[in-house]
Amino acid sequence: MKGMRPVYIILTLLFLVSCAKITEEKRARKAKENYAEAMAEYRNGEYGDAARKFREALRFMDYLTPQQIENARFLMGKSYYLDKDYVNAIVALEDYIFHYPKLHRTEEAYYMLIDSYIKVSPDPYRDQEYTWKAIDKAKEFLARFPKSEFAHKVQELIEKAYTKIAKHEYLIARFYEEYGYPYSAALRYRELLINFSQYIPEEEVAFRYIRALINTDIQAERAKDTIRDLIRKARESLKDVKPGEREAVKRRIEFLKNELKRWDRIKEEALREAKEILGKYKEVYGETVYFKELQRLLREKGWKS
Repeated sequence: MKGMRPVYIILTLLFLVSCAKITEEKRARKAKENYAEAMAEYRNGEYGDAARKFREALRFMDYLTPQQIENARFLMGKSYYLDKDYVNAIVALEDYIFHYPKLHRTEEAYYMLIDSYIKVSPDPYRDQEYTWKAIDKAKEFLARFPKSEFAHKVQELIEKAYTKIAKHEYLIARFYEEYGYPYSAALRYRELLINFSQYIPEEEVAFRYIRALINTDIQAERAKDTIRDLIRKARESLKDVKPGEREAVKRRIEFLKNELKRWDRIKEEALREAKEILGKYKEVYGETVYFKELQRLLREKGWKS
């Protein structure tokens, strides 16, 4: 039996090598079959199935040629994009651009990626992180491929993205205004007029900006009521705090008093700014209904022209 042992070991090794060979052959066959099926699905317009087949083929990329790997990565991203599966398109296209930053098809991959970021972004009522991501990618594209055939389309996507962000900022400003925070609204309207003037109804936003400034006293008084209540509670707490804590409470009271003064300054400066801008508003838009409404509001606040 001892003489049989080396033979047994050799046979076992031969068996394992044979199994490994079969496995390798199977993997190679799977790579080729999935790639061929993916190409057929893509040509037939079955983009969802094509994307899945390309993904399967890339699991065995060791058995594909470099050209097939590049093609599979590109067409997988494009298939997801054409199938309107924008989340997976983003992942696949980002991967393609990372591996092939200088190919001609990289320009198209960028365009699809930027458009996917815009389309995966939620409506203007919600956070626009992905819309900003699209703008960042678009600027990156234009810096790298300024003469690309896709440059004009990418520029159009930038305009679309900024329009969406402007709408988002406008809706936030409206929300603040309608819920009694006119000063917060005014700050948002100001940003819109400075940075997004070409993407908004400028006359209306300027009207809302001035009106929010005029009504800043509403938010100021609300804030001051809250601060006065905090001062009252702090003063009451002085009776019970330990001697070592009294100075901290007194410093808090002084800070809150300064906050009262700060809101008084904000209110005064906002009204002064509203008066100054109103004259320019008249020069640009004339004595419109908006202008007359702003005049009326100022008179209510005790300002006489």
